[in-house]
Amino acid sequence: MSDTVAALLGLEQQLRKASDLAQLSYTLVNQTHTCVPYTQAVLLVGERLQRPQVVAASDLPTVDYTSPYIAWVEQLSKFFIGQGNGEKQALLRPSDLDTELANEWRELELPDFVFWQPLRVEARNGEIAGVLLLLRDKAWSEAEQSVLQHLAGSAGHALFALRRGYQLTQLRTSLQNRKVWLVGAAVLFLVMMLPVRLSTLAPVEVVPRSPHVVAAPLEGVVRQVVVKPNQQVQPGDPLVFLEDTELASKEAVARQALSVAEAELRTVQQGGFLDPNQKAKLAELEAQVRLKQAEWQFARDQLERSSIKADQPGVAVLDNPDEWKGRPVRVGERIMQVADPARVEFKVMLPVKDSISLIPGAEVKVFLDNDPLHAWSAHLSESSYEPKTTPDQQLAYRLIAQLSEAEQGNEPPRIGLRGTAKVYGEKVSVFFYLFRRPITSVRQWLGW
Repeated sequence: MSDTVAALLGLEQQLRKASDLAQLSYTLVNQTHTCVPYTQAVLLVGERLQRPQVVAASDLPTVDYTSPYIAWVEQLSKFFIGQGNGEKQALLRPSDLDTELANEWRELELPDFVFWQPLRVEARNGEIAGVLLLLRDKAWSEAEQSVLQHLAGSAGHALFALRRGYQLTQLRTSLQNRKVWLVGAAVLFLVMMLPVRLSTLAPVEVVPRSPHVVAAPLEGVVRQVVVKPNQQVQPGDPLVFLEDTELASKEAVARQALSVAEAELRTVQQGGFLDPNQKAKLAELEAQVRLKQAEWQFARDQLERSSIKADQPGVAVLDNPDEWKGRPVRVGERIMQVADPARVEFKVMLPVKDSISLIPGAEVKVFLDNDPLHAWSAHLSESSYEPKTTPDQQLAYRLIAQLSEAEQGNEPPRIGLRGTAKVYGEKVSVFFYLFRRPITSVRQWLGW
């Protein structure tokens, strides 16, 4: 028995053992690679290809419908189904799509090929219960397509059986407990109308308040960063040394040129008493001396600026100093910050999917990872209008929270600490508090 057949039989056994739709979806997008290699996989579910929705993606625990990748997959499915080709296997390339979808394909840097595999339910006259999309950088062979065709039959039947069984169980339970359900619904309705404060959680970091930015004063290469992270510095202390070999040479040449010009000027001044023609050169040579003085002064200033010093007391805020050695810098490029450790604030990156209506001065509770049992009290002082991309490729709003007056007498947290912030908004009903995100997802799905 070949490895492919053994892997296929093992995968079909896992599909039969799936106890719910979530487990079945997870198995399909993450275990199919044992039979057919791929880079990414996405499962879309929708009876008879009516408004298919992404329910699972490989290597992701949950589906983020605000993600550009998930949005592109759903647009691709709508486009392909709209052309009437959604009920059969297909190998898609950017050239098979319209210009907008093809451009988004390239911008997201996705693999070069997409394989469209419908999941048929043979017991329902070939009705399609969903679609499995596979992505990788090379096309699928005929043998691999045959394996996927066989697997699609098993997956489609499992998907249909779980959905049907789940619906029948729910209907039977609700009919048996109708009276209890009605009483519970009435109590639940009253509870859902209770007012509570809307809140959301977001990552937070302790950052310096109004720090002094140490930037490169000129173009060059960093020779050495002489301070360590969190090191105390005083005004005038050296922070960074730039390579000054070329600058020192230019300063020496400019100084020598100034000496030559001054010597010529003195010679003419001394000879002007005997030769009146020499006096005519005095103005020219004096101007030449002033020019050389300006050039030497500029070269000397450039040489002095190659040594960056602290302008105010505080602590140095930077990452690994060794990473700056030999790195070229542009004028104005930030190298580090010098901050007062007693003046800190909280930077909260609120994901777009968790955003709520915020007002200036809103209450913020901060739980730092080094002391999760203690909550810092703060209030919202600033919020950005446009979201930015975070290092983990999520869109988030930048919020700034200041320590409340009750915390002013306490020792402030150390710069760089991270944790979780709970941001409070306006009062809403319990129903909206619990179902805010599902409502948002439904609106995005329905388009109203």
